Amino acid sequence: MKPTIISRKASNWVDRGESPVPRLCRLLAHFFEKFDEADEPWLREHADIILGMVAADATEVHVAGYLKSLVRDTGAPARERLEFRPAAIALWHIAKAALVRDFAERVLRGEIPPNIPNDESLSSWLAQRLLTPEELARFEAEAPED
Repeated sequence: MKPTIISRKASNWVDRGESPVPRLCRLLAHFFEKFDEADEPWLREHADIILGMVAADATEVHVAGYLKSLVRDTGAPARERLEFRPAAIALWHIAKAALVRDFAERVLRGEIPPNIPNDESLSSWLAQRLLTPEELARFEAEAPED
């Protein structure tokens, strides 16, 4: 589903509802020094992979590891060890900004319920789902008062 365009005049791609992929591709192009039109499918593929990684809760450390593996596997120009982390942080934040925006829009459209913090303890949550009604009554009777 395409994100809602908040404003065509917004000053940034997030508020305009644009895809993060072109920004991810641009950053990857600079990092890997791939500026030829023939490189676009490769850049798109890896931008999509990084977006998927972030959607699956990868951290910037995971993204840095992925960048290192790409440098190793593609024979790209050697990078200093310290160059991976800033690039990974930038890629992660680009992807995360779009994912958070898209999630918020889905919540606002009523497609999914908001994540409402629950003060219920894990033990109470588990007890309600695992115990029989009699066991649950005993558990609750024995539970310390807050």
